[in-house]
Amino acid sequence: MANSKKRCRHCKEYFPAAQGVNVPLGFFCSYDHATKHGLEKAKKERHKQNRKELTEYRERTKNAAQWKKEAQASFNSYIRYRDRGRDCISCGRAWRDCYGGAVDAGHYRSRGSASHLAFNMHNCHSQCVHCNRHLSGNVVEYRKGLIDRIGIDKVEALENDNEVRRFDIDYYKRIKSIFSRKLRHKKKLIE
Repeated sequence: MANSKKRCRHCKEYFPAAQGVNVPLGFFCSYDHATKHGLEKAKKERHKQNRKELTEYRERTKNAAQWKKEAQASFNSYIRYRDRGRDCISCGRAWRDCYGGAVDAGHYRSRGSASHLAFNMHNCHSQCVHCNRHLSGNVVEYRKGLIDRIGIDKVEALENDNEVRRFDIDYYKRIKSIFSRKLRHKKKLIE
């Protein structure tokens, strides 16, 4: 054991164990390297703590529009994953044939005209980019596809739902949490 070598945690060089310095941070070839290593570790910890505080600050100061945007992104991701492999609800094109496989979460009643239905799962289905963006939702064909998927009663209920609703930040946080969790669960089931 007298001939055993250790590796300095700071400079990564090997040295005879008998000449080294054993401190709580590990083995070092000199006190100078042990000190430098300790200072670097403390600096990293401060940086990590500062980043954590900054993240918490940003979370606390988000406004409703920012939370709504994040909730919508989470909801749309879930819809795209839920409907993956299905044809476009409007044109019936297979998702592989849709501009390189690009698929949107298209809303039957747009978020601009019916914002209270933005998170309604019956109002949103996978739609190819061409129909959703270039044909403004291709609404006539969307309605036909929607009747086939959910039935005429639910489509008429969507069309007649004009009750104005206001959502707060807590609602958007819940929506984001729910659909993020649902997406993780669906992905885990498939794996």
